[in-house]
Amino acid sequence: MSDPAVSADEEVVHAVRRALAKHGYARLTTKNVAAESDKSEAGLYYHYDSKDEMVAAFLAWSTGWLAAELDDLDATDPESRLREACDRLFVTTDDEERRGVNVAVMELLSHAPHNETLREPLVELERHVVDTLTDIVTDGVEQGVFRDVDPRATAAFLVAATDGSTGFYLALGLDEFEPLLRDGLSAYIDSLLVDDA
Repeated sequence: MSDPAVSADEEVVHAVRRALAKHGYARLTTKNVAAESDKSEAGLYYHYDSKDEMVAAFLAWSTGWLAAELDDLDATDPESRLREACDRLFVTTDDEERRGVNVAVMELLSHAPHNETLREPLVELERHVVDTLTDIVTDGVEQGVFRDVDPRATAAFLVAATDGSTGFYLALGLDEFEPLLRDGLSAYIDSLLVDDA
């Protein structure tokens, strides 16, 4: 039975999230989504015209969720904030649901050039993450914590590194590379720091 405090749209978004984690985008069907929800397939189509619209709603929700994750960092100084933000962008291999969702989002990226319904929310999601990291790096440069780097280019590189990790170790199951990638990212952040010597 559905939680009365959860809206119909939110229920569908969470059903899509669970179905994507289990089946990926290519094998995602409205039947899979309905199986993860209290709604029938017909009930899903009452709210959305297509599977892609359901996925777009999930992506819009994901943007809000990730924004909240990145806005709610415990750290206050730029270096610690950047490390914590990047750590949140990395998904651990033992978090099966987030792992499945991240792999599904990577799969959605491959469909985005040919699918406007998917492209727009994916662009919004990636831009928000880049914007958030840009703000952190800008603060670090202005406070003299980071070298005089281009904040946007640095943020874009960090997002590419964290996004790329999804395909590298999550999708392919190359778990042994997770700590190496984390160490490499940490070393990159170290290289941004102003040398006090």
